Amino acid sequence: MISSVTFHPFFSHFPLPLFIAGILLLRLSQKRDDSKMVAAANFNLSIGLLILALAALSGMISSDLDFRTTIEIEAHQGYSLLAAIFYAFSAGYSYVKAFSKAAFIFYGITFLSLIASIYSGYLLTFYS
Repeated sequence: MISSVTFHPFFSHFPLPLFIAGILLLRLSQKRDDSKMVAAANFNLSIGLLILALAALSGMISSDLDFRTTIEIEAHQGYSLLAAIFYAFSAGYSYVKAFSKAAFIFYGITFLSLIASIYSGYLLTFYS
């Protein structure tokens, strides 16, 4: 770890719940035909993307290169990069074509990539 204080654990918990809340709000807005819920969903997805970027940056700074192998760290960074790219596409689709088939495919892929990133981070933290 480069510094003894790291903000990565604080940031890394927010993207998944904000993503799930945003997708649930999109689905609810589709059922109720409410544009305010679409705006709230877009806000959740945008804030989640911002916090995901902060988690990625703080994770790069605080990576334990001395205590972990490069493969372990790069696997987590790869899943995190994949999650960030798909999260960005999902947030973009939520603004322009929130209810298209492609958008729902991106929402699913984003959810799976977030789960993979979280699981690989869990393995880095709790298993040696």
